[in-house]
Amino acid sequence: MLPSLPGLALAFLLTLTVGQTFPFQEHVFLQFLGLDKVPSPKKFQPVPYILKRIFQDHEAAATSGLSQDLCYVKELGVRGDVLRLLPDQGFFLYSKNRPQAASCLQKLLYFNLSVIKDEQLTMAQLALDLGPNTYYNPGPELELTLSLVQEPHVWGQATPKTGTMFVLQSVPWPQGILRFNLLEVAKRNNSSWKNLAFFLEILVKGDRPLGENFQLEDTCARLRRSLHASLLVATLNPEQCHPASRKRRAAFPASKVPCKNLCHRHQLFINFRDLGWHKWIIAPKGFMANYCHGDCPFSLTTSLNSSNYAFMQALMHAVDPQVPQAVCIPTRLSPISMLYQDNNDNVILRHYEDMVVDECGCG
Repeated sequence: MLPSLPGLALAFLLTLTVGQTFPFQEHVFLQFLGLDKVPSPKKFQPVPYILKRIFQDHEAAATSGLSQDLCYVKELGVRGDVLRLLPDQGFFLYSKNRPQAASCLQKLLYFNLSVIKDEQLTMAQLALDLGPNTYYNPGPELELTLSLVQEPHVWGQATPKTGTMFVLQSVPWPQGILRFNLLEVAKRNNSSWKNLAFFLEILVKGDRPLGENFQLEDTCARLRRSLHASLLVATLNPEQCHPASRKRRAAFPASKVPCKNLCHRHQLFINFRDLGWHKWIIAPKGFMANYCHGDCPFSLTTSLNSSNYAFMQALMHAVDPQVPQAVCIPTRLSPISMLYQDNNDNVILRHYEDMVVDECGCG
């Protein structure tokens, strides 16, 4: 029987640490991370505050030995074990120097969802940053409309084919960051393609008196410079998150063994810089993976955290040397959380089960 995918991934890290590389194992590890190849980010993407906070919360809980559900994001109130921040890859739809009447801007917001494979979408939150909020220099009132683009796969079309408008909101400007829950929109319209696009239009409302120095072109130019959009999505991996959710277990101290040659846990720190992966793995810089090594003699099998099967195997080996000996293997493992960038410049927070050896035994 072949080892599990997490087991192969951890084995690959161990072989890299001791200076050995195997292309097949590297492919397996990248597949385990949900990647097709080693990422080469085009530019550094700042880590959003919410992803940084969630990562730090998981690290603090792991350090203190608290049990936690890695398939539930308590900070967002949704189920999920993978969080991705997808940058907007869209474009403005007319010259930035020629606002049409009260229309400040029209933009196609485009998000690549092809990285989501065999995962259940549990959250899709659009963030529109209209610039820093200020009460000292209030601007005009804006009307914001957002419509779904029906054919987002037709890239670069001059006039996108829009569907039903689902957001119509008036906001003062400067406003700061606006957030919209688009989960149901994404679920209804992402069955036949792997991207999501919206038509955004912002207009200056004319039913409010403006100052003498107000210039429509200046206001629209400032708005275009400050506008940034991103999509925060949470997904659930059915293979990692079962109905009875798995919880992160507290790490156990190494067992005291009477002899260094007997089966026990050995410390091993994996430094991502040593592997050349520090350019795309944001955090952690490394982790204590550990490994199991040592003998499993029949006389001590019952005292080395062994299974009944290992005891019987050791007994049979004593009777018939052709029966393989029981071997030293992990009996308790715990997960880690990782922040990294993929080849699409997405910032991803993901939790990986069975990456740290907590206890060893004979099996």
